[in-house]
Amino acid sequence: MQVTCILRSGLLCVILSLAIAKHKSASLARSCSPRGTLSQAVDTLYLKVAWLKATIPEDSIKNIRLLKKKTKKLFMKNCRFQEQLLSFFMEDVFGQLQMQVCKQKDFVEEFHSLRQKLSRCISCASSAREMKPITRMKRTFYGTGNKGIYKAISELGILLSWIKQFLDSVK
Repeated sequence: MQVTCILRSGLLCVILSLAIAKHKSASLARSCSPRGTLSQAVDTLYLKVAWLKATIPEDSIKNIRLLKKKTKKLFMKNCRFQEQLLSFFMEDVFGQLQMQVCKQKDFVEEFHSLRQKLSRCISCASSAREMKPITRMKRTFYGTGNKGIYKAISELGILLSWIKQFLDSVK
């Protein structure tokens, strides 16, 4: 069983690496997708999040939230924070996810694609500096052990609703 988990984790890392490599080759043709296309991508991810939630154990941590109201305010106003938050989900959450990798591959690739499209459309000087709310979120995520993955995935719908609201606010 442990060997299976290790193999699945390795496969997920390979998939994430391929998605990143695919983006780097596609980054030569940087163009912003129409807002409607981005909105459709979010709608598609909503459906896939529902499926993903159904494939993992239920979030049993009711007294902790990763995505808070203050986090939403930062997300809506700060493009660097958006990138940090989306990176947290791509690298920390999906990187830790140890389950049926073959079935979730499309979801991870589509989430990565949405992240890249958003970064192309919203001009922002990139910053490697991590912001305090992201640091706290990571501390909470890792502090809850494997349950942190379930918590983060259970809150993906919240994140997608923020992305949708952000797209609606951008003219």
